[in-house]
Amino acid sequence: MDIIKQILESFSGTLPTDSRTAAAIARHAPPEEVSACATEEGLHALAGALFEACEEGGSANAGLDSDSHVASEITSRMQEFRRDMPPSCETAKLIDSGAPIEEISASAQQEGLTSLATMLFEAEQELEQNKK
Repeated sequence: MDIIKQILESFSGTLPTDSRTAAAIARHAPPEEVSACATEEGLHALAGALFEACEEGGSANAGLDSDSHVASEITSRMQEFRRDMPPSCETAKLIDSGAPIEEISASAQQEGLTSLATMLFEAEQELEQNKK
């Protein structure tokens, strides 16, 4: 399944039914429009996930559908993020300890590391979808 569809499905149940974002998803608006609505409504995790997926090429990028690609890419990208984190950062400590992606993602979200949290969220979704 296309990563953009996965992102939209994973967020759809958490959106207020009267939101512009939910309306855009319901009418199958392009991901850029859904992202813009999400940003306006303060749904930054959804907007960030869509932005990242669009940057990676969405369904046009066959590499996004591979477990091994996701796993190796996630490790590499986490290490890139890690280099810019202070040693006292909880997310950095979790990365260093080899904690599960879910824990690192939650910590990144709490600490406002939106890009990292979004990237990890996408990876979690992709890995979970490929298991089904």
